Amino acid sequence: MTQKSKAVIIALPLLILAGVAVFLFCYNQEGFTGSRVKNPDSYLLDIEKMNGTDLHTLELREGDILQIQFETWKGELYMEIKAPDGTSLYRGNGKETTDFSVNIQESGVYTIIVEARHAKGTIHIQLEEKRT
Repeated sequence: MTQKSKAVIIALPLLILAGVAVFLFCYNQEGFTGSRVKNPDSYLLDIEKMNGTDLHTLELREGDILQIQFETWKGELYMEIKAPDGTSLYRGNGKETTDFSVNIQESGVYTIIVEARHAKGTIHIQLEEKRT
C-alpha cells in the first residue's frame, strides 16, 4: 500500500466526521420561518420552521380570558404560560389539547414561553374578553 493510499484511508473518516459535525451544527441552529405577531392583546405564531425559544408578555387583568389555539404538526413545540408570581398556568405540546381557554385570576404581567425543535405548527393566543 502506498503512502498516498494510507493518507486517503486515514483522511476519509476524518472528513466524513467533520461533514457530519457541520451538518448537525447547521441543522440545530436557532431560527424562525413563518409569521410572528406580538400585540398587547395577542400573540400569534404561524410556524413553518422553528428552532429555539421565543417569549412574549401580556399585561392582563383579573377576569380576563385567553382563547388559545395550539397545534404541533412536526417536531417538538412546547408552550408555557406563567403568572406574575412565576407559577405555571399552562404547559403543553399542542398535541393533546389544541383549542382551550385560560381564565386569569390575578392582574399583572404574564409571560408566554415557546420552545421549539425542528417544529412546524401554530400558536394563537388572543385576549377574548375583558371583564370589569
